[in-house]
Amino acid sequence: MLVGLTAGAQTHRSYDCYRTAGKVKIDGKLDEPDWQAAPRSEAFVDIRGVDFKPAPTKQTYMKMLWDDECLYVAGIIEEDQVTASLTERDAIIYRDNDFEIFLDPDGDGKFYFEFECNAFGTLMDLIMDKPYNAGGNFFLPWDCKNVRLKVHVDGKINNAKKADKGWTVEWAIPFASLAIGFDSPTKFNPWRINFSRVEWLKKEGPEENWVWNPTGAVNMHMPDQWGYLRFVDAPIR
Repeated sequence: MLVGLTAGAQTHRSYDCYRTAGKVKIDGKLDEPDWQAAPRSEAFVDIRGVDFKPAPTKQTYMKMLWDDECLYVAGIIEEDQVTASLTERDAIIYRDNDFEIFLDPDGDGKFYFEFECNAFGTLMDLIMDKPYNAGGNFFLPWDCKNVRLKVHVDGKINNAKKADKGWTVEWAIPFASLAIGFDSPTKFNPWRINFSRVEWLKKEGPEENWVWNPTGAVNMHMPDQWGYLRFVDAPIR
């Protein structure tokens, strides 16, 4: 079940994440029956809230699945001009248009994870010890062991002569790589989670921040304002 967010509401969005019934191939295409059956999230909204205007001009969605080893995340990004420039691991990816995942398995707002990628599939991953407004620091040298992601572009990157349709990114995030400070993150249900899309509509900015669960401020590092990921121990099909 998906719990929506209406204008003016303070409800947190939630997503029921089902087990895979078959093997998920990480290729960015989302053409397996499991991905077709997985519920698509609500459209992303401005980070400041559903009442903030103007609303996002391009649509963004996510889907999730899981098995004993991994959390699978799909980002679905509508884009008429797919662009990217950064190619080095752990570059500051939000300087490009990007897709971001924020994970706090035990929900305490400490030692949570951030993942970002652009349309090239360039990855940035880090750990936050606590939010910035609580004096937090990020640890960029951390690399999520055995994480996999692939991007599929419906169009051509950096080709301004022809309109594109968008890009999808598919992630496999191993649970074992998130077990920092506890034996297994899957024992926590639900997790706190959020997703963000940074979009540079103008080269000089300011950037747009379109998110799954709005935080009420231009600040993703507010774990108490994220949504919920609920693991359903039943196959998607």
